[in-house]
Amino acid sequence: MNTEDIAEKIKIMYLNGMSMKKIANELKIPYARVRKILKENNMIRRLRISKEVEDKIVELANKGYSANRISKELKLNINTVLKVLKTHNLGKRKRKMNKDEIEKIKEAYLRGETIYKIAKDLNISTNLVVYHLKKLNIYKKLTNSSQQ
Repeated sequence: MNTEDIAEKIKIMYLNGMSMKKIANELKIPYARVRKILKENNMIRRLRISKEVEDKIVELANKGYSANRISKELKLNINTVLKVLKTHNLGKRKRKMNKDEIEKIKEAYLRGETIYKIAKDLNISTNLVVYHLKKLNIYKKLTNSSQQ
């Protein structure tokens, strides 16, 4: 059997749902060779999640959920979520904050609200709150001077 025949057989077996390890054992060739042939033929590695879970990931992403939030809600590894989003062209995208949201952060901070409360109220991370406050040049880091 020549290399092209082996590659074709590997592709067919893989498309029929056989794992790379099983293919390697059955054809008595190294796993690395099976993987290399599939990679050279742009055969995408299968995910180990159901179609329903994949659809739920896509649905949540379309609703504007971040990959991190999806992974926490569905109790999945973040890399699994990112891989699904990438296959559906919904990869990482940063949510741009509009001027009104940034103004809300500023006003709340100047009213004396904590960074944690601001973040919770606006459903954003505390890091994002601090980032925008620093950008506005109004963030003052608390010091331990009151404890002296």
